[in-house]
Amino acid sequence: MKRREFLRTAGGAAGAATATGAAAAPAAADGGVAALQEDGNASESGGDGPDAGGNETDGGNESTGGGLPGAGETQTITVGPGGDLIFDPDSVEILPGTTVVWEWDSDTHNVEPESQPDGADWAGETDIYNTGHTYQHTFTVEGTYAYFCRPHRASGMEGEIVVTEDAGGGAGGGGSYEPPDPAHMGIPVQKHFVGALAFMGIFVTLVFTFYLLKYGESAHTAAPSKED
Repeated sequence: MKRREFLRTAGGAAGAATATGAAAAPAAADGGVAALQEDGNASESGGDGPDAGGNETDGGNESTGGGLPGAGETQTITVGPGGDLIFDPDSVEILPGTTVVWEWDSDTHNVEPESQPDGADWAGETDIYNTGHTYQHTFTVEGTYAYFCRPHRASGMEGEIVVTEDAGGGAGGGGSYEPPDPAHMGIPVQKHFVGALAFMGIFVTLVFTFYLLKYGESAHTAAPSKED
């Protein structure tokens, strides 16, 4: 193959690789934006129906199941769920100003403090109550509060509340930053490799061109300046 013909061929291959990368990049971007828009629309439509919405709570601010509510919200703890001799959850972490609500789901339980931070005035619910009873307290002093159910302490029915400004890395805390996962943002991860593959194709083409120009010239092709 002559040098001029090879250059034309290599140039065409490089141009095709560049065009492929340029066409694929907007497509990947459009797909990611569309996925994000779909996710956003799904989130905005969360309150239109009785079964919709990720913010459905009893009072608008209630957090259950061991979540991390913010100050001024509530955290629910179930006392003896289904007759089990436990507090569910048995350990929670909350911001100062959060109200904890205990709800009795079986009989003969109480919420008796064992230890609490200096300056706290939590008296607990030391009387014994049955299913349907509720008790609440707003925690403002930071520290660890340990409590138990006196009738069932021997069975390990104990709980713990940690009040801290760092709860969940929230507004008052110093939680570490974690970069978003593209897969969770609705952008298929494989599309991020399109651009890299396009540039790799261009690079390989250039290396192949250099190699053939330097070492792969046909033995029957001579430069104009060479003598026969």
